[in-house]
Amino acid sequence: MIKWILLVLISVSTALPQAGEAYTQAQCDSIKKQREAIRSQFRSGYSNKEGERLTARDKALFTLLANHCSKPKKSGSAYQATSSTSTRTPNSNWLLNQKVSNMSLHSDSYKDAAKLDAWSTFYKLPKRCRKKGIGSADFVWCSEYRGKQKDLFEAQWKEHP
Repeated sequence: MIKWILLVLISVSTALPQAGEAYTQAQCDSIKKQREAIRSQFRSGYSNKEGERLTARDKALFTLLANHCSKPKKSGSAYQATSSTSTRTPNSNWLLNQKVSNMSLHSDSYKDAAKLDAWSTFYKLPKRCRKKGIGSADFVWCSEYRGKQKDLFEAQWKEHP
């Protein structure tokens, strides 16, 4: 019986809003509650067929949230928000890919500010360690390299008055 009620609620709530416009906060909240109900069903157990149905419905609700609820319009307002997909650029993370000239290495290894500044100046991250999708062999090499550099830095720091 609960499954039928849930199915009717899902059908009604998704049929009301039109595609391409932002949903109201109440509609977005309703979709979030439906996803929570599906997640609780995932935790409580289900058959294979029901699992496929729940997964498909969860994906559909996720898509609705992504397309229509990133900036929901106010309830009862004449304001009509445009779809967030029309304003997205192909590379929306362009800022993350920008090079910064005065970039310093952050580390919480040292509490002493002078020592931390000296370490940031001393240690230069090798190009091999900066690439995206670094493999496990390179990751191990980078970790070992950093350890050796830290030992070298510590030896030089002890000689520093």
